[in-house]
Amino acid sequence: MIHTIKYSLLPGFERTGVLAPILPVTFINGKYEMSSFALVDSGAEYGLISTIIAEALNIDWIKLPKKQGFTASGSFVYHTAKNIEAEVFGHNFRLSLNIAEGINAFKCILGRNDIFKQAKITFEGCKNQFYIEFRNLN
Repeated sequence: MIHTIKYSLLPGFERTGVLAPILPVTFINGKYEMSSFALVDSGAEYGLISTIIAEALNIDWIKLPKKQGFTASGSFVYHTAKNIEAEVFGHNFRLSLNIAEGINAFKCILGRNDIFKQAKITFEGCKNQFYIEFRNLN
C-alpha cells in the first residue's frame, strides 16, 4: 500500500512556514510507548530522538556510551539505544536510535539506516508531498 503524505510545518519553525516531510511514528521499548512526528531525512544516517523521548521510553540514556556527532551547523553529543521498535502506518520495525543531548524536546528524525531500509520513499517537492510504500518482508 502506498501512503501519500502532505508536507507539514517543521516543528519549532512554524512561524517561518517551512514545510517538510514528516511522519507520525510511535516508538516502543517493552511496555513503554511514545508517539511523535519524525522528519524523514535522506541525509541522516540513523534515527535521532531527544532525551525527553528517550526518558518517556524508559531508556536510561545517561548510562549509554557518549559519542560526538557532527552536522553542518556544528557538533552534538549523543548516545545510541539499540533494538527499539518503531511503528509507522501499522508497519513495525526495529532500529537503533541516537539520543541527542540538548536538542528540542520532541525532536525526532528517521534516516537512511532505518525508515529508508523499510520502505520506498519518493519525494515530490513541487507538490509538497511524499509517498511511502513499505516493503513486504514476509
